Amino acid sequence: MKNTFNIKAILVIAAVALGITTTSAQEVKNYDQGFRLGFGINGGLPLDNPYDYNLGADARIQYDLSKKYSVTATTGFSNMFASGKDNDLGYIPAKVGFKAFVLKD
Repeated sequence: MKNTFNIKAILVIAAVALGITTTSAQEVKNYDQGFRLGFGINGGLPLDNPYDYNLGADARIQYDLSKKYSVTATTGFSNMFASGKDNDLGYIPAKVGFKAFVLKD
């Protein structure tokens, strides 16, 4: 019974030591981790009949988790213009996403 306990204790200590050394190796950074802010304008031609064209603007914030992965949040305002009085449609899109850069840099 004591031999079984000693073997289990040795395996647990080895696993903890391996976990600690592996964890400390993952803390090395060689990239600029931080936020990025972007702005854009967009336009379009709707396929539905009552609307003539679309104009809008948006803002995006991106946080780089690592050199290859980022999370993003985007919002803005878009307006679909129609012929006639008070027929325009304005909306505020919102999007949260995950970005992965799969090709080598």
